[in-house]
Amino acid sequence: MKQYERNLYVLSLAIFLASISWFQIMPFLPLFLEEMGVKENILQWSGIIFAIQSLASIVALPYWGKLGDRYGRKAMTLRAGFCLAGIYFGMSVCRTPYELAFLRFLNGALTGFIPGAMALIATGTPQEEGPRAVAIAQTAGAAGQIVGPGIGGFMASLFGYRGSMGVSGSAVLFSTLLVLVMVREGPREVSEEKTSLLDDFRLMFQSPVLASVMLVVLVNGFFMSAINPVLALHLRDIGRDAPAWLTGCIFSLPATAFVLSAQRWTRYGDRAGYDRAILTGLAGAALCGISLSLVRGIWVFALFFFALGVCVASIAPSAGAIICLRVPEHFRGRAYGMQQSAVMVGALLAPITATQVAARLGIPAVFAINALLYLAGIAGFRALVRRW
Repeated sequence: MKQYERNLYVLSLAIFLASISWFQIMPFLPLFLEEMGVKENILQWSGIIFAIQSLASIVALPYWGKLGDRYGRKAMTLRAGFCLAGIYFGMSVCRTPYELAFLRFLNGALTGFIPGAMALIATGTPQEEGPRAVAIAQTAGAAGQIVGPGIGGFMASLFGYRGSMGVSGSAVLFSTLLVLVMVREGPREVSEEKTSLLDDFRLMFQSPVLASVMLVVLVNGFFMSAINPVLALHLRDIGRDAPAWLTGCIFSLPATAFVLSAQRWTRYGDRAGYDRAILTGLAGAALCGISLSLVRGIWVFALFFFALGVCVASIAPSAGAIICLRVPEHFRGRAYGMQQSAVMVGALLAPITATQVAARLGIPAVFAINALLYLAGIAGFRALVRRW
């Protein structure tokens, strides 16, 4: 087996385990706050511990990506993995919401395990194989998103929330040790030009390729993050007699659709162009968003929600492929970090916006307005692609 193939399989497994570790914790953080004794202002504290991680990640991820470009992506991936494992172990013993919020801030500021692993794959794989390899790694992350909440509920029932966090820390530590022992980083191209992080962000906005990628990732991240705070309430309204397990299944449909269709989108982008794949996915997502705002049956909603997942599955693999093929090797670590930062910007802004829209116009308006956002993304992306 060639070294780049071994790297791909090991790093994909590491991404899968890291994704499980995160998604087995995330749904239960509000309940963990209640276990700590937070009774009043539980919604405010829940918002803080989710938002503060995104806030720290917006600047930290490109910074660590920049250091990876300069000093080695494997070193930065190992640093992030050991930090993340330590943070999970710290969360398992924290006693106050202030301690939890501080650890969540460190989670955003010090980690970056998955972007680092993605950069290792993208730069260590032959260019003609790069898009396929990136799609495989992203599929591994989505698979972890599917099974993570179920594993988290099982672990919490056996060991409690603190024990579940300890298991997450152990899984990330194991993943990091796998990378340490089995992954080899080849020679890398290092830019002689010394730039600040502000210069890198300025370059991103000036580059039509990077700007177009960040635009579609931001639009998609905003949509998915806007849905999460209102989805359970909407499903309760349109499916009052539906079993409780159905809500959990519907939550996992976009990730399931990603696992099933990401490779097909990659093959389509390889034939027709990755910009075409993104435009097709954005158009389909806009239609699905409008449909979701109109349907009133939970089973029809689930059908369109799965179709939405299939459409948006085009975006992350195609964006990663564009970075792999069109961004210079010495800048790719920063590019993948910026891609994650764009997701975090959406994760920071979307919940507040969505809840305000839902309060004033009703939950279905959230889907309709975000569909319009996809249409705006199509216009902006097409304009930038013409400048490539």
